[in-house]
Amino acid sequence: MATKNAFRALKHADSVETNSTTSITQLPANILEAFIPGYSIISKFLLDALGFDITLLVSVCFLVFGLATSLTFAWKHLYRQFEEYCMSFIRIDSDDDIHDHVMEWLASQKISKTSRKLMAKTGRENAWDMLDETVAEPELDPTNLMNFNNWDARVPPRFQPSFGSHFFFHRGHFFQFKREQKQVMTGGWPMVRDDENITLTCIGRSTEPIKELIKEAREFYLDKQKSCTVVRRPCPKEHRGRGRSVWMKVATRPSRPMHTVILEHEQKNRLLADINEYLHPSTPRWYANRGIPYRRGYLFHGNPGTGKSSLAWAIAGVFGLDIYCISLVDPTLTEEDLGMMFTSLPRRCVILLEDIDAAGLNKRQEDEKAPEPKDEDPTAKIGAEITRAFKSVQKNDKDKQGITLSGLLNAIDGVASHEGRVLVMTTNFPDKLDDALIRPGRIDMKVEFTNATHAQIYELFIRMYTPDGSVKVDPAKTKLDKGQVSRPTQNGHALQPKMLGMNEMLTPPDTPTQVKVPANEQLNTIEDIAAAFANLLPADTFTPAEIQGFLLTRKKEPKKALEEVTTWSKSMIETKGKKARGTTAGP
Repeated sequence: MATKNAFRALKHADSVETNSTTSITQLPANILEAFIPGYSIISKFLLDALGFDITLLVSVCFLVFGLATSLTFAWKHLYRQFEEYCMSFIRIDSDDDIHDHVMEWLASQKISKTSRKLMAKTGRENAWDMLDETVAEPELDPTNLMNFNNWDARVPPRFQPSFGSHFFFHRGHFFQFKREQKQVMTGGWPMVRDDENITLTCIGRSTEPIKELIKEAREFYLDKQKSCTVVRRPCPKEHRGRGRSVWMKVATRPSRPMHTVILEHEQKNRLLADINEYLHPSTPRWYANRGIPYRRGYLFHGNPGTGKSSLAWAIAGVFGLDIYCISLVDPTLTEEDLGMMFTSLPRRCVILLEDIDAAGLNKRQEDEKAPEPKDEDPTAKIGAEITRAFKSVQKNDKDKQGITLSGLLNAIDGVASHEGRVLVMTTNFPDKLDDALIRPGRIDMKVEFTNATHAQIYELFIRMYTPDGSVKVDPAKTKLDKGQVSRPTQNGHALQPKMLGMNEMLTPPDTPTQVKVPANEQLNTIEDIAAAFANLLPADTFTPAEIQGFLLTRKKEPKKALEEVTTWSKSMIETKGKKARGTTAGP
């Protein structure tokens, strides 16, 4: 009897265990069936085929996945709350100059050496960068030709942080650098373009650490560009507007020293003094108190190759300004674009309109009326009608080029025109310009460029053959040439421009106008050779560009240039005479 009761108890326990096991495994199977349709069939097939129940394994996997998802969600939520209340950030668009400053600074930091996500860029982008490279330059050998097949491979590439998030410490603060790229609609062609922005984030509710970092990056960038002039041109038409800058930086060139511009020193001094007074911080208030628009315009006119554009570049370098170049013959340039470009100029800059006469802004003249033919001459009447129609078509085609004169005048000094800029126009034919364009108030000073005088020829020769590092006029006489300085950096106070010593003007070098040419063996110094060279050329006959072109072919042989200048001068005079006779000769 006792044995029978024990067997029944064992059987009941086995039944309870079986039911319990079935209930435990059935519950995950029902849940998994909801997430994986057909799971029961799959698990039964595997159980019959392999003799292994995968329910437990799948349940564990789902449990781990759910736990990881929950932790990720909780982490993101907590990080967003931490970022919202305990972090600060500053975003920078790629159109802004600060973007270039920060990227250039990051390229020199440890983050660009230790990060696992980098972007490589060519080490040298233009010819002027060779001045700062540490790569050894080969010596010039006249018997061998240079081969640049593997020259670029010798310059190591530059590395910058790639797209994504990067973390680094700087001056005791923890920063996150995030670089993002997205596609935006342009409204033109192409319809979609890539846009980039960077975000600097630091721990703390104050943005001062980020501002200090940006300030340091800006000073680092400007220190490298302290002797350079930034050149900007209008953006392509499809990129203008939509809240974006209409100007883009196209180049950074070494600033041109003022003493390298071949121009009469009195004109140069008068121009520099006028621009210096105009740019002085107290001048805007003086203009405002008298109701005068704070604008200044200059017209450089003269023959091609006399140095008009060179003077504009030198002015931008001396005063530490960026130069903005506009081509009025650009077919995509409209009057609305021109007005937007002028209004988006910075507070102080040099805006250059080259060859203003080539834009079709000539004097407004009434259409020439063809003489009315007599009634008895029908052939002449038809010819006159054809002439009028042809001139009308020519006029319409001409009007379509560039912009109109009224559009330019409105951009220069209209109601919404920008103030504080230095406007420079260059032309080869000032007499062809309309009086409204060059009236006082729009053009305040005219600078005439003539062919080279004896003093200018002498100065050009000295500059060409003086050894590198000493190509300058006497420093005691040319304190204005010390204006090749960096822009003042922001230090929490009002920016103060550096003084250039305007009380001491450029003094021309002692140049003999008539020099007796000594024998070649007596020409021992560059000054003696320069004086003899200047005496052999007629004054006011050749442009500085023509003389410089002649010297460039003999840039290391001053005595050879002196020996061959007479033959070259005669040849050039004959060529100019033939051209003059060809243009004046009638049919």
